[in-house]
Amino acid sequence: MTIRLLFAFIALSVSFGIRVHAAEIAFEPNSALPIVYVNVAIKAGYVTDPAGQSGLTNIMGEMLLRGTKTRVKEQIDLALDQMGARLEVETRAESVILRGAVLSSQLEPFLSLVDEILTQPVFPEDEIRKLKSEIISGIEEELGRDPSLASRRFIKFLFLDHPYGKPVLGTINDVRNLTRPAILGHYERLVRDPYILVVGTGNASEERIVRWTEALASKRKVSDAEALPKITRPTEAPQRRVLLVDKPERTQTQINIGQIGIKMTDDDFFPLYLGNYAFGGGSFLSRLMTEIRSKRGWSYGANSGFRFGTQPRSWLAHLFPASKDSPAALEFTLKMIQDLKDKGLSLEEYNFAKRSIVNGAGFMYDTPKKRVENKLLERTLDLPDGFMQSYAANIDRVSLERVNSSLKDYLRPDRLAIAVLGTAKNLKEPIARAAGVPVEKVEVVPYTQE
Repeated sequence: MTIRLLFAFIALSVSFGIRVHAAEIAFEPNSALPIVYVNVAIKAGYVTDPAGQSGLTNIMGEMLLRGTKTRVKEQIDLALDQMGARLEVETRAESVILRGAVLSSQLEPFLSLVDEILTQPVFPEDEIRKLKSEIISGIEEELGRDPSLASRRFIKFLFLDHPYGKPVLGTINDVRNLTRPAILGHYERLVRDPYILVVGTGNASEERIVRWTEALASKRKVSDAEALPKITRPTEAPQRRVLLVDKPERTQTQINIGQIGIKMTDDDFFPLYLGNYAFGGGSFLSRLMTEIRSKRGWSYGANSGFRFGTQPRSWLAHLFPASKDSPAALEFTLKMIQDLKDKGLSLEEYNFAKRSIVNGAGFMYDTPKKRVENKLLERTLDLPDGFMQSYAANIDRVSLERVNSSLKDYLRPDRLAIAVLGTAKNLKEPIARAAGVPVEKVEVVPYTQE
């Protein structure tokens, strides 16, 4: 497509939905403030980490900001400071996102710098050593906090060997052994034309962002590169499983209960979204909060929710009772999940959840920045354009009967994965009884095990 034809197409197109080369762009002009937000996403995240190299995608993304062919890290930082700009990296399961913001008067030097960062990285050995040390410290800090440690162990336990079970930061041993050639090779696989997505908003013309993206995509066009393998649907274990993460001297536990989730494009998404909201999502009046916190005082908080991907990820219920209350709290929560499957929501719960979601839906896209984030989700998770603005209309159409039918079909209490972080010598037998699992089937791992 020539530039002339490209711009003719732009003139006829709707903002927030242009394809440039194999790369994509979604930009919303907005002159309300003299600021431009530019997000460059690579549509491949930590699920692409090879075996034995967990954390590779994260370190590759972070290293992009640590040196190019013409600038060292300090010069990149100084250039951003002089522009009054911000640029940071976020690694997700299925994307790496460079988030940038700059005054519109400094857009040109900013775009030039981002182009340089993405197309001319050098991955200097000294910066790799520094970053690996920082990441290992971050992992150690994560392992030292009970909630993050429990979540990390649960996700690995739920997904078994599926890529969704990988830790975003990696393991200490894997990160320590990552090499510059491995990082450079991963960059060549991921940061290239078919996987580039530019999403933004602000005081700039759509035409300018299109031209910049076109040039960026051309520089990273790799004609003989193999396509990344498609992520597969995770499989679910055929029986209930229990993991006990043994951490001595705990007076409080972390309990995670869950199963494989759904895709946002599934027919049952909106009924299940509403059902989960009533059960444990986002309100002090949810069933979990009412029963676990308000009535019984077992845990300060109790919630449930979905995590989403291009394939089904997870549905998770989480609570953190005192150790002495943990068996009872676990047993009662499992009963509540069974009751949710068998009996569904009451009319009162349904009406409250529906009203809350519909009334709050406008806040999901009431600012340009939120619409940018929505567009990132839509494009990185293969959702239809405008999906994130469809919540109110779709929830409004969902009947109570449909919610309860979807809950009955989806929930599998007999196949739940349960992970409890606590002191094994005190909890193994009571947790096994509460979960209805033979004590010899409870898997116990030390909290220090990665």
